Amino acid sequence: MDHFLMMAPPDTLDRLPTSVIIVVHDKFLYANPAALHLMQAKNPADLLGHSINEFLHPLDQPRVLARVRRAEREQVTNPVSEYRIYTCRRKLLVVGMMSVSYSIRGETGLLAAFMDLTERNALENRLRESEEHFQRMMNTMQDVFYRTDAAGITRYVCPAVKHVLGFEADEIIGKPASDFYPNPQDREHLKQTILSQGFVRDFAGQMKCKNGAIIDISISSTLILDEEGKYAGVEGIWRDITERRTLERELERRATTDELTGIANRRTILEQLDHAHKRFLRLNQSLVIFILDLDFFKRINDQFGHVAGDKLLKEFIQTVQQQIREIDQLGRLGGEEFVVILDDTPQNKAAQIGQRILEAVQATLFDIGMTHPVSITVSIGATCALPTDLTLTSLLEHADAALYTAKAQGRNQLCWHCA
Repeated sequence: MDHFLMMAPPDTLDRLPTSVIIVVHDKFLYANPAALHLMQAKNPADLLGHSINEFLHPLDQPRVLARVRRAEREQVTNPVSEYRIYTCRRKLLVVGMMSVSYSIRGETGLLAAFMDLTERNALENRLRESEEHFQRMMNTMQDVFYRTDAAGITRYVCPAVKHVLGFEADEIIGKPASDFYPNPQDREHLKQTILSQGFVRDFAGQMKCKNGAIIDISISSTLILDEEGKYAGVEGIWRDITERRTLERELERRATTDELTGIANRRTILEQLDHAHKRFLRLNQSLVIFILDLDFFKRINDQFGHVAGDKLLKEFIQTVQQQIREIDQLGRLGGEEFVVILDDTPQNKAAQIGQRILEAVQATLFDIGMTHPVSITVSIGATCALPTDLTLTSLLEHADAALYTAKAQGRNQLCWHCA
């Protein structure tokens, strides 16, 4: 043992932070302080003079000894390789070792430098397990996780996108995210909202499927910043909410639409009239209101029944809709009474529209499912909003009074409220 201790190389190796050993005839001839510390040696005698086989994992012995033999035969530099070794306290480590041939006092051996890779390998294992967990989650989740860069290019989208849009992930990655929006400006609006707030939650949007269908989505995303704090992209999750939005739209339709005629119901048309009245008061634009009432409608119900009466009301509405403009609003007050809102319309123009309605209704033969079609007329009460009409109630009362006049004067006519 003393022979080996006396054979220590220059002090230069002692000062290296990297573990260094010299092996001659398969025995440790030298170990610098870093190597002694790594090998958990209490003193040099725990290592020097001992066979390297005592510290090599059995499965790695052949590879290490092959390097030693090669170094003894020729001048070589062995590249870095990983080996499993035991410390003096029998702790198993994984080390990365590089070695070269080394001659000392006429004998050739191996000088090796190595470092502990145990923690690195453990970290790699944890990272690998984490990645495997991430991929399992991405493959099974119903929502779609995505990431785009600062230019709006999709850098990642999870495989779940296949079940939602019909595209494979690699058909989307590398392409602008806006390519998959029905309206690319929607994606820009999303981006600007995230830039201003830092994130979005349950942001409503739409996307295009591979088959051309449009789906509703809910987006929850956050801003990505680079190391300098600059905008680097967006990442988050979006989910298909088409069924939910379809249900919401249907519930909204039922809440706002007259079930029989398909036009605005009483609550909705009065809300629309309230908005129009407020605009009138604020902007002083002209506003005209019609109240329509079918003449002698009760006779239809009494003679032909309510089913025929309902059919007549639906056909009547179709006739009226053909005479008014797209900007005009039509709703049912109840029974056979209806409201038409002509916003920002002068009285003379409104009178022309009212006259068209009268003539079209009178000229139409309505098929109500009986042997012969029936004809019917309508009376219209009209009013122009005035600055003194400070409430919605007064506006409706004026139109209703004009309707009463039209009825009293023989029906089938339009009468205006006189201020």
